[in-house]
Amino acid sequence: MRKSMVLVLVLVLAFSFTAAGQQTPVQGGTFRYGITVNPRGMFNPILNTEVYDGYIIDQVFDGLIYIDSHLEPQPKLAKSWEISDDGLSITFYLHKGVKFHDGVELTAKDVEYTYLTILHPEYTGVRYGDFKVLVGAEDYKGGNALEVPGIEVIDDYTIKFSTAQPYAPLLVSFTYGILPSHLLAQTPVGELETLAFNLNPIGTGPFKFVEFLTDQHVILEANEEYFLGRPNIDTLVFQKVAEDAIPIYLQQKRVDFIGLSPEHVPQVSDIDFVDIYVYEALSYNYMAFNLRLDKFKDAAVRQAIAYGFDRETYVDVIREGFGIIANAPMPQASWAYSDEGINSYSYNPELAKKMLAEAGWTPGKDGVLTKDGMRLQFELLVPDGSRLTEQMALLFQQNMEDIGIEVDLMFMEFSAAVDRVDAREFDMFTMGWSLSVDPDPYAIWHSSVPWNDPGFYNDRSDELIELGRKETDQEKRKEIYAEWQQIINYELPYLFLNYGVTISAMNERVKGIDTEPGPLGPLAGGELLRSLWLAE
Repeated sequence: MRKSMVLVLVLVLAFSFTAAGQQTPVQGGTFRYGITVNPRGMFNPILNTEVYDGYIIDQVFDGLIYIDSHLEPQPKLAKSWEISDDGLSITFYLHKGVKFHDGVELTAKDVEYTYLTILHPEYTGVRYGDFKVLVGAEDYKGGNALEVPGIEVIDDYTIKFSTAQPYAPLLVSFTYGILPSHLLAQTPVGELETLAFNLNPIGTGPFKFVEFLTDQHVILEANEEYFLGRPNIDTLVFQKVAEDAIPIYLQQKRVDFIGLSPEHVPQVSDIDFVDIYVYEALSYNYMAFNLRLDKFKDAAVRQAIAYGFDRETYVDVIREGFGIIANAPMPQASWAYSDEGINSYSYNPELAKKMLAEAGWTPGKDGVLTKDGMRLQFELLVPDGSRLTEQMALLFQQNMEDIGIEVDLMFMEFSAAVDRVDAREFDMFTMGWSLSVDPDPYAIWHSSVPWNDPGFYNDRSDELIELGRKETDQEKRKEIYAEWQQIINYELPYLFLNYGVTISAMNERVKGIDTEPGPLGPLAGGELLRSLWLAE
């Protein structure tokens, strides 16, 4: 067992506490959820791309289903569903009487509008790939049809989705919040992202939007008419906290819950009214190569960079053991994880130098490797907000210098870094992915999708991704994804850093949480924010 994982397990035993006894929930109070990165302010469930906006969206909007702490789909706006015997259709039966926050009832027409918008030719978001398998979706997207036969409104409370062939991830894709068609349908789809609605969202969720102040907070209030019952807390505040100030905010009771960096654990563990939870997450951190650049087109160069980076030190020292070295894009918390045929790329700078020399790179006068007049020099975009990431980048810079590569670090605000990545104006960048329950990698890795930031194109990779979506037998899907992970592990469009091991702190006054959390954490991915309550 890896040393870093031993430390994690010890800390789980040391810091995870079980709440004492069942108590009667009470209503009232303000729950403060700490975040260290400012939301962008795109509070639209089909247009947002950042996890921080997603925190707010998940409370303001409801999907047809949600994913529980055991990673299983459960009813939400849909009180039930029925999958056809041939596996080609899902029929959802909606709750009656569900109201948007402006008092208008939600019907199947709103569900239809939401998903037709995702498929629309002018849609500017990134979720089309999740639903292109619906019958008629590609013709509609291409402007060759005016309707999508695969979306059928049967009555006000029943809607059916159909595919031409089995599609394994379809059910778990219906978590996206449903939009109010009565407010948005008159706006051209291509202009939706410019609407004031995105900063003043109206959904059906357990909390209503109140206020967003950049670099301060987002305030939500309990939805008194929520169809599953009013939340116990009155007010939910997503509070911006500087990373250095996290222990102070916890000690002063200015936040009730927040994610921790490893460096915070010793100080926070001394606060007697705060519990610490440690759990594996469905996530990984990475550095992405821009494969459009000549210097990164040779897989041997990317592999040499992997050998030249001391990721063991990154995980064991910088992350203080809170992480698992990653070599492929399937976290260990996923059922699709496989280490069969996976190269570990253990730190070996001498091998890195040898591989670069064999690839034709030779030292220039200043020691930096060159080839055909091109220096092996590049810029690494590093989003602000995490000391761990900054320290990782500095270690990477030093390790690369040791093997003859010059790395210029460019630190910038997270949203600005995302804009640069979206515009493909980068050499390398570092970020992380929080993944959905189904391991389908299409939305990130298929050559046709917007989130394929490196510009990775591999025919066999695309073929396996498409096969994995069609296969409904989990064991056969796992075999498909095992081969796919081997391809990514060899090609290395990303330099993988670590699978997520999440640390979070919770004030012990918070009740009704998951005290033995799975990958979604003690708040079950935010689902428990409605039912938790605050003790005196």
